[in-house]
Amino acid sequence: MASDSVKFPFRVIKQAWIVREDLRANPDTVYVYGDNVAREGQRGLARQMRHEPNAHAVSVSWGPFEPFSLSTSEAAMSRMEQDLAALVDREPTLIVWPLEGVVPEFQSMPNELRLHLRREVRVRLGVDTPI
Repeated sequence: MASDSVKFPFRVIKQAWIVREDLRANPDTVYVYGDNVAREGQRGLARQMRHEPNAHAVSVSWGPFEPFSLSTSEAAMSRMEQDLAALVDREPTLIVWPLEGVVPEFQSMPNELRLHLRREVRVRLGVDTPI
């Protein structure tokens, strides 16, 4: 759960399984999923959430088969930060975070970037959650 601090005017809950019907049944709730910068493909939660107005993508790769790497880490960190800032800018009252995190198990990502994303989620959303 998110902190009760005034700094975080929203709650964050974790949900184990998310389907498109959840998003459609709860239009005032923002659902987060891991996606690529290109916003293409239909793997993982993107299959359920892509194109729904209350879905919010957090970049975890450049393209469907183009992972972030150490050589692109500065640009990747910037993109993740932009996506998280945009989430907060939506001024949600409730955010649903995937229980298993936004980086799917089939996605490779350098540990340095995983740690950065985890830190940013903690700072921006007030939660310590799997990324």
